[in-house]
Amino acid sequence: MLEAARFLALPVATLAVVNAAAYLRHSMAAMQHEMAQPYVRTARMKGLPPRAVIWGHAFRNAAIPVVTVAALDAGALVSGALVTETIFARPGMGKLIYDSIMGNDYNLALLALLLAGLVTMLATLAADVAQRLIDPRLAG
Repeated sequence: MLEAARFLALPVATLAVVNAAAYLRHSMAAMQHEMAQPYVRTARMKGLPPRAVIWGHAFRNAAIPVVTVAALDAGALVSGALVTETIFARPGMGKLIYDSIMGNDYNLALLALLLAGLVTMLATLAADVAQRLIDPRLAG
């Protein structure tokens, strides 16, 4: 188990670094937007410490778009990691889809793409549930 995790460290790090810039950009833009809102100014004027203003007020609202972007990336992470799978010689969905298309096995390719679509749908559902947990006002 530990041996397998050791061999997965670089592929996982590669996939994480590719998406980290987008997540950081979305997080920064969302936090800047939330920090400019009137309720944050009001919390600051009431004398709350900066940590309480950021974590208690702004962060929950800023997390919602980041959760959405992460959910939309789930399908691409499952099926679109062909380059990473090829470089690190790891069998995965991207390689399976590529090999099935090159071998004219279109049924397998369609099934793999259907699975990627299913993962995307389930991740979107999980993001909707997470958004409701982050901000209960969205339940209406």
